[in-house]
Amino acid sequence: MKKKILFLFCLFISGIVIAQSGQNKFTVLGDAEAKYTATKGEAGFGDINFKPIFLWKISDKLFVESEVEIETGEGNVDIGLEYANMSYMVNPYLILHAGRFLPKFGAYRGRMGEAFINKFAGDPVGFGDGGIGAMNETGFGAIGAIPMGNAKINYDVYVSNGPQLLTDPENAGQFEYEAYTGNNKYAAVGGRVAILPFPNSSLEVGYSFQNKSKTGDAETPYEDIGVNMQAVDLNYFHNIPGIKSTIRFIGEFKYQKVDSATYLKEDETEYTFKNVSTAYYASASIRPSLVDNKIIRNFELAGRYSFFNRPTEAPWGGSNVSQGEVVLDYWLHWNSVVKVCYLKQKDIPAEFSAEVVFGF
Repeated sequence: MKKKILFLFCLFISGIVIAQSGQNKFTVLGDAEAKYTATKGEAGFGDINFKPIFLWKISDKLFVESEVEIETGEGNVDIGLEYANMSYMVNPYLILHAGRFLPKFGAYRGRMGEAFINKFAGDPVGFGDGGIGAMNETGFGAIGAIPMGNAKINYDVYVSNGPQLLTDPENAGQFEYEAYTGNNKYAAVGGRVAILPFPNSSLEVGYSFQNKSKTGDAETPYEDIGVNMQAVDLNYFHNIPGIKSTIRFIGEFKYQKVDSATYLKEDETEYTFKNVSTAYYASASIRPSLVDNKIIRNFELAGRYSFFNRPTEAPWGGSNVSQGEVVLDYWLHWNSVVKVCYLKQKDIPAEFSAEVVFGF
């Protein structure tokens, strides 16, 4: 642990030295988070996270971004590399990138899930760990935008290691989405294309896909098991002068289908199941951002419903999971917020939580 912290400190100091030497431009962004959670019979502080994001501008065309996450969510300090991505700007409409990057499948994980952006204190069901899709990808991609009159189209396509099929009795048919190295010679191909049809960019509608024809370990009976994932997402905001407020609607639907396979139970019994999962969420928020009172205009009220449909016969599946959440936020700054939340999930006690996020 001490070696890891020393390494991060040396990395930070070396970046400052290089930046001050005039060879490139360097800055540190990110956020710090603290959360309190209470349920029936249990309460306490946890999920103390510190997430520095290191940004280097090497030249007008070369950029490097990296995030290191230091968290305590599992009861001890854990340090991990969230992403380290290198980008080259070919022209105003095309950027090539390579490394470990935020997911390009769907909109939530790569764009809405960061604590200083997310209006809620957690993820919708099916969109966090154990859900559909990766939290990070490792590979190569191209990103850009194309103007079309008053409308715009943005795109993001990539090749990555992709998901790796798990076959042990407890996780059979599920995936390791975020492995640093591949388990066979085959890659996943995916991307997202979105249109912003209005001149003010108030509405964005996106479609995502990812396919990997072979997800199992090389030279095993599971190597040829493929997976197909698709998603659609929507993001709409609008200022309403009549009520001096800003409203926002966000939603996403994900679909995942895995090829049929025969797995083994603990007692070596063979079995198979229909391995199809879906997940969706919809959220709405209102903020009186146009009022004159400096305190009132920083409040925001939001609600979200999410649903995760898992394979009934899978060892990690079973009954469907639904979740409803209401939150009152107070924005201290555009990237700093205090959240007070009430969450009710099917078959578990209701949860009250409060979270403080300071961006820097």
